[in-house]
Amino acid sequence: MAEGSIQLTFSEKLNFFKLVGSLPFAMAYTALRHLILPPKESPGVGRAVATAFMTIVASMTLRQSKGMMPAMPPTGKVIEKHCSKYKLKHEVDNLPQNAKVHWIGSRPANGGKVLLYLHGGGYNFSADPNHVVWAVKCASRANASLSMLEYTLAPEGRFPTQLIQATEALKHILAITSPSKVLIAGDSAGGHLALSLLSHLTHPSKDIEALPLSENLGGICVNSPVLSFNYDNCKSYQYNGDKDYLSLRMMKEFHENFKAPGMSDEEAIKDPRISPLDAPVGWWADLPVNRILLTMAAWEVFLDDCTRFGERLQGEAASKTKADVVLGMREVHSPCVMDAFLDREDGDSTAAVLAWMSS
Repeated sequence: MAEGSIQLTFSEKLNFFKLVGSLPFAMAYTALRHLILPPKESPGVGRAVATAFMTIVASMTLRQSKGMMPAMPPTGKVIEKHCSKYKLKHEVDNLPQNAKVHWIGSRPANGGKVLLYLHGGGYNFSADPNHVVWAVKCASRANASLSMLEYTLAPEGRFPTQLIQATEALKHILAITSPSKVLIAGDSAGGHLALSLLSHLTHPSKDIEALPLSENLGGICVNSPVLSFNYDNCKSYQYNGDKDYLSLRMMKEFHENFKAPGMSDEEAIKDPRISPLDAPVGWWADLPVNRILLTMAAWEVFLDDCTRFGERLQGEAASKTKADVVLGMREVHSPCVMDAFLDREDGDSTAAVLAWMSS
């Protein structure tokens, strides 16, 4: 059911139906083009068609998506359905600050390894089934128990709500196992949340409970993370704008919903928990984590930001943390989740993450 509280104008409705009507034609054209006369840098039919679909869906405004499309089920319901389909054990721990940790499969036994997965969706959308498929695959490769955080979505939950909830989730997990047995992973906004949490662990925020660690975390893996609210410095919004399904318009809309009420972009840029790339020099040194993997896609709009952040990690963090950076060729934003949908593991980013999880 669409979110009836959103009243769209006639123009918004007309544009929505135009976009929906163009979907089958765009997907059919893309499939034929990449089958018959594939471009020199074709990513393959499956990825090309998936990108075409996502490009049109992402062209909708949040008002159109939430006012006209069926409401997406909450993250918890998506996880519950996945576990029911594949006959996996599913337990939920309700935590303070309205955070929920979903255990998919077995809980860790005797201080075993845990993967805490933070899903993407611009902080505005719940996890979709492909997030769960991808998280399960990562946990399997890591030989870890899987926990997924169900956080409050924007605009109901604005910064720092999700960071507070992620802190509660990690605190809960650390009561079960040791820091060195914990891996944290996230895509897109989930990658942003993982870095926000890492920032808080390294430089505790005054407005959020500190979480001292007895030892370093095992590892953090971020895929296509949001890294900055300084849009002017990220030229890949322009030169990759016709390749990626994300757009500057979309990101600004998502970020307006996410920022604390009344917070300007300038204020957001000055907060390393919101704009990790714009943190002061040296901020990402002395990190309480043994290893970090950052993956980015060659065709995504975040490419410039990811490239610069990778350079910072390998410069500032390298003395104490093993920092690996991987560029996925012929890939768009968040390719690992797309590969999960396509049931493929041959993409550069996907292969790198699965190898990292296995090591």
